[in-house]
Amino acid sequence: MNCIRSKISIIICEILLSSITICYSFSTSPFQKNTNRVEGIKGQDDTFDIFVKMRAGVGNGRGANDIVFWTGEGELYESPSGKMVAKVDGVEVSKACYLNKDHVRVFSRKIFWYRDCETNEIITQHGDMPVKPIKYDWQVFDFERGVNEKDEFLVPIIPTVVRSPRAPPVMPITPRLAGTTDQLMFQVPVFFDLELPGRGFYRAWEFYDYFIDTSFATNKPPSLAWTRNGPNPPFINSDCGVMHFHAYRVNAFDELPEAVQSLVEKNYTLFRTPPTDMEEIDRSILEANNGVSF
Repeated sequence: MNCIRSKISIIICEILLSSITICYSFSTSPFQKNTNRVEGIKGQDDTFDIFVKMRAGVGNGRGANDIVFWTGEGELYESPSGKMVAKVDGVEVSKACYLNKDHVRVFSRKIFWYRDCETNEIITQHGDMPVKPIKYDWQVFDFERGVNEKDEFLVPIIPTVVRSPRAPPVMPITPRLAGTTDQLMFQVPVFFDLELPGRGFYRAWEFYDYFIDTSFATNKPPSLAWTRNGPNPPFINSDCGVMHFHAYRVNAFDELPEAVQSLVEKNYTLFRTPPTDMEEIDRSILEANNGVSF
C-alpha cells in the first residue's frame, strides 16, 4: 500500500484506533439477514449468538455478563524497517441487548494511550505537538444474524453503525472453526480509502481476529489480535507504520490491569461504565455541538 506522510490534525490519530470496538457500517454483502433463529448444531447456539455473547456479554448462561471490558496492549512499528516507535494500551467497556432474536445493539466507549518505547511513560508531548489519548466517549453499533446456506451453524454477523464520531467502511464478520465447534475464530477485515477534504487520502487496512473457547471457561477468556498497516500518527516521523495489538476480555473493572485501573480512576472515570442508553448519547452529542442536533 502506498502510504502518504500524515501531516494533519489529531483526527488521523483517532482514525488509527477507530475500529477496535468493531463499530461498522454495512451496505452490500453476499450474505442476507436471517429472519429465522438458527439453533445451530447439536443444540448449540449458532455463531451469531456466540459472537455477541463474547463481544458484549449479551445472552444467557456462562459467558453472559451485564457489562464487559476489553483491554490489551500493542506496539507501533515503522515500515519497512521494523523499528518500534511507540507502545499502545487501552480499554473498552460495553453492554448490549437483543432488539429481537436476530438483532443486537451494543453501547460502548473506549480510550487508548501511546507510551514511550523505553520508559513506558504515556506520551503527552512530542516537540511542540501535544499528544492526547484516543477517546471515544460513546459509540452505538448493531449486529444482525446473517445466513450461510451451506452451514447453518457458521452464520456471518452483519454490523451497522448507529452512532459514532466516525464510521469506517467494513465487511461482514466471518466465523471459522478451529478444528472443533468448541473453538471458534471470527475475522473482521477493514479497508480504508478515504479522502479528507483539503488533506488528501487516508489509506490503510486492518484485520481483527477474535478467538473464543465456546465453553466460556473462566481460565480461557476470549482474546483478540489486531493488525493494522497504514500512515503513522502525526507525531511519528515516518510515513508508514504497522500496528499489532493483542487484547482479552474481563467481566469487572477490578479485573483490569492495575495500571489501566489507576489511569481511569484518576483521570477518566467516564470509562468505568458504558453509556446508559441512547438518550445519554444524544445529550452528549448536543453538548459537543453547543446544543445543535444533527
